Amino acid sequence: MSQLAAKPKNRDGRRVLAFLKPHKNWVFADAFVIAISQVFSALIPTLALGWLVDTILPGESNKLLWGLMWLLIFAAVADLILMVIDEYFCHQVAKTVTNWQKLRLFKHLQVLPFSFYQNNQSGEMMARVSDDPDTLHNFLAWEGSTFMASVQGVILYSIVLLWIHPYLMITSVVLGVIFYLTSNAVGQRTRQASANARKEASRYLERLRESVTGIHLSRVLGVSEGEVQSVAEIRKSFIKESRYELKARMQSIVVIGSYNGLGLAVVYGLSAYLIWNNSLTTGEMLTAAGLVAIAANEMQKMLRNWLSVRRTGPALDRSEILLSEKTSSAETEKGIKLPEVQGSIELRDVAFGYPEKDELVLKGLSFTVQPGEAIALVGPSGSGKSTIVDLLLRLYEPDSGSILLDGKDISSIDAGWLRSQIAIVSQDVQLRNGSLADNLRIANPDATDEELLSAINDSGLEEFIQTLPEGLNTMVGERGSLLSGGQKQRLSLARALVKDAAILILDEASSALDPITEVQVNEAINKRKSKQTVFIISHRLSTVLAANRIIVIENGRMIETGKHESLLKSEHGVYSRLFKREAEIGTQAFSN
Repeated sequence: MSQLAAKPKNRDGRRVLAFLKPHKNWVFADAFVIAISQVFSALIPTLALGWLVDTILPGESNKLLWGLMWLLIFAAVADLILMVIDEYFCHQVAKTVTNWQKLRLFKHLQVLPFSFYQNNQSGEMMARVSDDPDTLHNFLAWEGSTFMASVQGVILYSIVLLWIHPYLMITSVVLGVIFYLTSNAVGQRTRQASANARKEASRYLERLRESVTGIHLSRVLGVSEGEVQSVAEIRKSFIKESRYELKARMQSIVVIGSYNGLGLAVVYGLSAYLIWNNSLTTGEMLTAAGLVAIAANEMQKMLRNWLSVRRTGPALDRSEILLSEKTSSAETEKGIKLPEVQGSIELRDVAFGYPEKDELVLKGLSFTVQPGEAIALVGPSGSGKSTIVDLLLRLYEPDSGSILLDGKDISSIDAGWLRSQIAIVSQDVQLRNGSLADNLRIANPDATDEELLSAINDSGLEEFIQTLPEGLNTMVGERGSLLSGGQKQRLSLARALVKDAAILILDEASSALDPITEVQVNEAINKRKSKQTVFIISHRLSTVLAANRIIVIENGRMIETGKHESLLKSEHGVYSRLFKREAEIGTQAFSN
């Protein structure tokens, strides 16, 4: 993924505040609750100590003593109620902010170019969309309130110290600034260590995903122990980086922890000097010492929370890097929608090369497909057959030339609408963890059970589904794990038939089918001919016999076109050579 410039040190706090800005009413309400709570939890009890020493004890007033006791009980109950309200406000904001950020990142993923997904690992993307926002949530939910309380407490207690004596307030503020600057310098190391730890965590998540989804392969190859060792090595690296992060945090804690003792020492010394000069009473000294102790504790909390803000920095950096990725115009720009699709497709001098490669895959390719015509695209591996499908679906845009649907350049057609007019069956079948019916209705939610069963029959799954007690409600498992390769491919074909789109693309759709089932699929294609424009892409040339016309592509160019019989007559043609080679391989396999 592209990298952003390094963030200035003070940007972490500003970015957190930017997330809170849309929810400022909740934040202000929480700040008010916290401020009142500070009065009840710390200020009143501390001031009460000064009243007790300077007024109640010398005057031996039982009435004032009982009043003070009831005041402290009331303050404790009020503080408890306010703590509950604060907890609710804080978690409400945290959940709202985090859910918004996750949805924002997920929406951005939906409009990124298709090449982005081919060049980035899925585990990394999952971490950025889920784990990184959770880092922000953990701070806002569990430390945000404490941080706000600490900031308010330090300000409030400094004002009271100013009221007691200006020297005490000035001393407290100076010490606070010194320790803030010191902890912030240490916090930069904590931030970097946290960034390294998150990088290793993403790598671990990606490797774990690969291992779990590829469990069948690792067991078949007998490399399960190697899988464990591989994951263990990455986990070891993650633990190493986590230790560096912990070490940086411990250094910060040492700096922060020293504030309490030093602050009290300085304030006690200054208070004694003021008492000797009759500038301070004993009660005021005790109150000041209590407030400084509380302020020191709040300062420690504030600095710890500030370090947490710095640790959210790397997560926010990663989110911004993802959000900075350039979107695809096909996904973001609204185009036209045709009133009706006839199914005419024309490629005019199309040239295309994948972004990460220098060589062109298609080099001035041109051909026309009539509505209701079934054509087959054949050719050696890497000749550009599947690339044509990617361009037709607007997963990529041609470097030059154009593709037309019913005479309209597809670059001007709305990409979402265009894809709704195309049904595709690919070699890599994508199924969801649900029932057969759920998977069949993905592209056509309104399809009836009768339509589902008709498509199942056309795809050669009729006998299979008759053996299932739950029929269409049978679960297919994660990624179709409860089905065989051939069953998954036929289910994918049935799903495409249920969609009943104007254009049907079969991209290696018979690669996992036995010859008998392949005949059934060809019959299904024959039924669709004249109703749909059909593209057949296959290395198995027996599959292309159902096509009206065959287009032979080599090195990104069309070099032959015609029917099966006419192409075979050209002894030195590419199609003839491929067909004879396939026949020889089949004969050798049979004889062996």
